[in-house]
Amino acid sequence: MEKSLIAVIIPSYEPTAKLSGLIRSLRSCFSNPIIIVNDGSDPVKYQKYFDDAAAYPSVTVLTHEKNFGKGRALKTAFAYCLEHDIPGAVTADSDGQHLPEDISRCMDALAETPQKLILGVRDFKVDGIPFKSKFGNVLTCSVFRVLTGRKLSDTQTGLRGISADFMKQLVDIPGERFEFETKMLWEAKMKKILYREVKISTVYEDGNSGTHFRPVRDSWLIYKTLLREIFLQFLLFGCSSFFSFIVDICMFWLFFNKIFNDIDFSFFGKLSLRLFLSVGCARCVSAFVNYTLNRNLVFKRSRGLIDKKSLVKYILLCCCMMLSSYFLTEGVLSLAKHANEVIVKICVDTFLFYITFLIQKFIVFRHNRHR
Repeated sequence: MEKSLIAVIIPSYEPTAKLSGLIRSLRSCFSNPIIIVNDGSDPVKYQKYFDDAAAYPSVTVLTHEKNFGKGRALKTAFAYCLEHDIPGAVTADSDGQHLPEDISRCMDALAETPQKLILGVRDFKVDGIPFKSKFGNVLTCSVFRVLTGRKLSDTQTGLRGISADFMKQLVDIPGERFEFETKMLWEAKMKKILYREVKISTVYEDGNSGTHFRPVRDSWLIYKTLLREIFLQFLLFGCSSFFSFIVDICMFWLFFNKIFNDIDFSFFGKLSLRLFLSVGCARCVSAFVNYTLNRNLVFKRSRGLIDKKSLVKYILLCCCMMLSSYFLTEGVLSLAKHANEVIVKICVDTFLFYITFLIQKFIVFRHNRHR
């Protein structure tokens, strides 16, 4: 991708003179297209800043009649890029946090690796960062890592390099405000788009007073986005397990009544060989179905039916869960002498069901953490 064709997208709501300064600085560095989205700012108070910006060459100002939010502003700019065959863009904020040299470095990274999502990451260990910004980023990065398995240095950065191919997928996903940037990270994970981090300057002027981020409401939207996605994945995991249970019952009926119908003797004392073979074969079929569904549909790790590493982990997990179910049930019954065996078994297996989900997500079908 040619760097000279990459656009700079700047969503802006109620800007200050910093917007004019940013455009002036960018124009002194390069002549790339600049797309500003006026997200419903009061025309009486703020139109002058957009008019000043539009006076520069190759600067386009798109206007929302009312304030929709940063997510909608970004999608408006993405749609413009796709309509005008712009191969990629770097998004930046208008409040002075992103310096022209850092924007240029992210453009270089996007030009070199257009197949990746470029993230301009800040160093939150330096002095002068507002506590709410530092705490919010650490918390969001931690939650994102727990829920997705991906370790990011800065999940809230607005400085990002995005290819046109990824824009096509982003314009249709829900999210109107700051949560859209979190959904962008989630979408990259689900589409197996790798990321590349670029270190940038950490700028917070006047305690970051120019931001329109609402700590309570916007933070809730961000965390709700992450929790919703993981809940949907867990729900799909449950559907996969239920379908595998149905397969197991059907296969057991088939093996017991049709395939092994002529086998009718005992081995090792009173154990029925017919029943043993029917249960074992049915479980093998249903386990393979469950493995395939979880690998390709639930956790979306890779294509194809199997890979040796995850299959071995899955088999070991099944064995461990079977033994855990037995020993936990036996342990509870030994402590609670009058407990109902069926109820205890249901409670134990329900607990293990959640544990199995986490182990499959973060160990058995873990994404490779390539950058």
